[in-house]
Amino acid sequence: MRGSTSSKEEEEEKVVEDTAASDKEEEMVEETKDDTDPDEYVLVEPRRFMTDEEILEHRRQVIESDGFDVEQFEGRLPGSIKPYNLTEPRCRLLIGYSKLALEVYNENNETKFEFYELKKANSQGVAGVMFYITFEAISGNTIGTFRARVWKKIMKGLQVMSCERHL
Repeated sequence: MRGSTSSKEEEEEKVVEDTAASDKEEEMVEETKDDTDPDEYVLVEPRRFMTDEEILEHRRQVIESDGFDVEQFEGRLPGSIKPYNLTEPRCRLLIGYSKLALEVYNENNETKFEFYELKKANSQGVAGVMFYITFEAISGNTIGTFRARVWKKIMKGLQVMSCERHL
């Protein structure tokens, strides 16, 4: 009969198909084989959460300084304010934010302060990043210390939340 095969022929076809599938699986395993050396990596323990005592101290510092003078804590606390590492690219960014905040201050107070020096910054993750920036500005012979809160939003740029002269 035409179009029919015997059971022996079916078995042979099945063996050929199984072998081809097996070869394909081996090729896939070889392609995805992880050839990294485990000795090249150092296992880093995840940082622990802050203790209750650290949380109380962190909150005290935030309340007393409005977020501008907060130490680095060993433990982590999501959403906490922490010191911002002032690397060269970050300094350029924060100087720009400081100048923007100073423009708002000058406009609101009818002054002409100019940015002088970045002192420090803290940051907090809040639908973007809230920066707590401390800097100095000069107007004539007067140098003043300023504190600015600048919010770098996730989608819509920057917003100066506050900029005040700190005595």
